[in-house]
Amino acid sequence: MLQVLARQQAQREEELAQSQRHILALQEEIEELEHENRLHSQQEAKLKEELRNMDRSQKREGVDLTYLKNVILKLLETGEVEALLPVVAMLLQFSPEEMRKCQQAYRSSIEAQASPAKDISGSGSSLFSRFSFS
Repeated sequence: MLQVLARQQAQREEELAQSQRHILALQEEIEELEHENRLHSQQEAKLKEELRNMDRSQKREGVDLTYLKNVILKLLETGEVEALLPVVAMLLQFSPEEMRKCQQAYRSSIEAQASPAKDISGSGSSLFSRFSFS
């Protein structure tokens, strides 16, 4: 009787060991699948961004260049960045990041103009006043 119980115990221990090995294998498989899922998510994000870039590029192809030229000239002549930057951004299909960079650069230039250490030599309202032509 003791041998039967010992065999049953050994059999249970072997089943337990097999179950633990199976659990470890499943955990490794889960980790692999989660890693693949992260890679797929990254690929999906890259592909979506590329698709948005292609869409913006395609929309740019139909831009009326004369209208764009006139808007840019008006922007340079008047310095009306707040009014005309959104128009340029729409015509050229700026990405949100490109628009953010332009707005940040504009704010930085306004802050630089407002600082007391500013050189007053270019005191025109146009954007041309910021450039020196030789």
